[in-house]
Amino acid sequence: MDYIEKPNNIVASNIAGTHSKPCICPYCGIGTDATVIKNVVFDLHNNTMLLARTCKCTSCEKIFFYACYRDKDEGDNAPMVCIYPNLNSAYKDDTIEKFSPRFIDMYNQSLRAESRNDIELAATGYRSALEFLVKDYAIKELGEPEGEVITYNLNNAIGKYLKQEDLANSADVIRVLGNDFTHYVRNYPQHDFEILKDYMDIFITLIIAAYKAKHPPVGRNVPKE
Repeated sequence: MDYIEKPNNIVASNIAGTHSKPCICPYCGIGTDATVIKNVVFDLHNNTMLLARTCKCTSCEKIFFYACYRDKDEGDNAPMVCIYPNLNSAYKDDTIEKFSPRFIDMYNQSLRAESRNDIELAATGYRSALEFLVKDYAIKELGEPEGEVITYNLNNAIGKYLKQEDLANSADVIRVLGNDFTHYVRNYPQHDFEILKDYMDIFITLIIAAYKAKHPPVGRNVPKE
């Protein structure tokens, strides 16, 4: 889910800081700075509060709800903690499904973690999904022996089985940054989660292209029906 930062004082005039407002409609998936219908502030406990808002999409005109949690002891900013309806569609791809259904499952788990703003879990999940995809590709598309492939760690599997430079380079970015999110002290704090996601998108595009290039629907050596 993508967000835009809005000042808290438009929810209630006495609240400092900003909150995260979703900028993608959960119904139609179109970018929107949705029209606010109602604001409600719930005072919780120990300097915490919930900023709740109902909005109307400027495109489909459907009404959705979201809420942000503000803890004054941790600063004035309030990240979004829930949205209704939560209609994040599952990732599907018929090409990848043919040789790596485990990737599809893990990738969707990571997407769900990201939608809850559990970024560390999402980052490590994307890295795990990459490992499934690389190894399944090696076994089912390159014909490498499964018993050998599963013995390699991800770093070595990338080096051995991804001979195409752009595939290996993009996979290495996901591997390194995904691993980095598991560290107590990150080695690459200057590289944020969005970079990891960008390279995951690149890798998925490249691996689909590589598969399709090996399985053309027509061509010199494709039997005629």
